[in-house]
Amino acid sequence: MPRVIDIHTHVFADPIAARAIPELAERSDLVATFDGTLTGLLAEMDRAGIDVAVTQPVATKPSQVVKINDWAAATASERIIPFGAMHPDLENPAAEIARMASLGMRGFKMHTEYQAFQPDEDRLAPIFEAAAEQGMIVLFHAGLDAGVPTDHGRPHRFARMLERFPDLTVVLAHMGGWMLWDEVREHLVGRPVYLDTSFAYGHMTDDAFLELLKLHGASRVLFGTDGPWADMAAEVAWMRRLPLADTDRDAILGANAAVLLGLQA
Repeated sequence: MPRVIDIHTHVFADPIAARAIPELAERSDLVATFDGTLTGLLAEMDRAGIDVAVTQPVATKPSQVVKINDWAAATASERIIPFGAMHPDLENPAAEIARMASLGMRGFKMHTEYQAFQPDEDRLAPIFEAAAEQGMIVLFHAGLDAGVPTDHGRPHRFARMLERFPDLTVVLAHMGGWMLWDEVREHLVGRPVYLDTSFAYGHMTDDAFLELLKLHGASRVLFGTDGPWADMAAEVAWMRRLPLADTDRDAILGANAAVLLGLQA
């Protein structure tokens, strides 16, 4: 069976996980399906039949970026591909992005709501220019967030960003904009951007998901769970039971991500 790659998961160092998971669960009214540790993620991957997971850290302060990236880089293995963290207020982001690349990281995550930025702001240009120069993927939280009452990451703002930085490789979580999928269809469908499937299951109807998938194209959709904030096994099972062509299903579940991440077949 083709390899399953989850482009969107979260882990913390063990002592931090013990604090962070309960706090985030309360803030967002979500239930974690594992304890947020690397050991917990690997066990959940085994249960779900996921071969490779990409971890996506979020720095809520500029001072956290370097430390998070050092820890994340140390977690890399055949089954774990760590992305780095970046913050819009970090001084000299180009130097840290170059350092991430030197550590073997393939990309980094930014979160419009937890980091309070809009993706088309001028101040982000040095980050995006450096990411494009280094060939780094940038995965963004997109759309609303269950734990933050703001809406910085709206689809039309990502569309402006994509127009300004055409060489930037971008993944937009939550099918381009959680709970804003009408706007995704209006502003993002057909653009050169990847969408991940996290938080689509249970929030979109199957028909709505399949319509958006058809409009955007299966070649630009990546399987993601946002674990531990979803049941990873249930997400895999959902993808397997959707009425998709086998080639499209295999592409979404892993083949697209393997090409994007430069993994060997």
